[in-house]
Amino acid sequence: MRASSESEREAARILARHRFTVLWSGGKDSTAALLWVLDNISHRNWNILYVEITGNTHTLCTRYVVETAEKLGVSDRLVVVKTADFFELMDRWGPPLLHGYRWCMYQLKLKAFEHAHSITVNGARRSDSSIRRSLSTVTVIRRTGKIAVSPILDWTKEQVVQYIKDHGLDINPCYRLYGHSGNCMFCPYASKRQIVLTLNDPEWRTKILPVLEKHKGMMSKGRLSHDVYWRWMKHATQTTLEAYVGK
Repeated sequence: MRASSESEREAARILARHRFTVLWSGGKDSTAALLWVLDNISHRNWNILYVEITGNTHTLCTRYVVETAEKLGVSDRLVVVKTADFFELMDRWGPPLLHGYRWCMYQLKLKAFEHAHSITVNGARRSDSSIRRSLSTVTVIRRTGKIAVSPILDWTKEQVVQYIKDHGLDINPCYRLYGHSGNCMFCPYASKRQIVLTLNDPEWRTKILPVLEKHKGMMSKGRLSHDVYWRWMKHATQTTLEAYVGK
């Protein structure tokens, strides 16, 4: 039996006494966090929030969430919120950039989080990035005032995948196709592999590249915008996938 971490024990103590919302994107980490809640919290005073970024969320991701909720018997707790159209906003404002300039988070996802309870559960893990290494199990989100609880903070990616498999579930199929969950097909944080796989899908290529080209002049004026633009455009002509598929 896997020993629980201090983050898990602290999360369990808090969540056992309060109502909360699990923030589920359809990605591996938030799926593992949802399963952890089902395994460790006995009361039923909680729900699940899935935010569909209209125009930028793959239908396979949404289908995975809906069908997995049915398998787990939690469809009655699932709240699906659809945002404004991502590409209409991207056409108007330009692509979301890094860090504090990431308008998709503040204008779309955080607004959707208004449908969540004051305590939320997420799938954040310290090993994901240098920024998350200093995260605490319990954090107050300044922009929303909500309390974020991260039960799987100390898990590795391998533990996440194994935990999902141990529960008899498949991984979101978008990982195999695009290298990510498909909740945000265009993302300023996308890796080289994710960009190549996404742009080799004609549907997403024709959505993403024209908007990037439209804002090319504006994006060349700032370092962050320049980095995001070239992160995507320098891989736009790459069609060899052998090095990426299946990894």
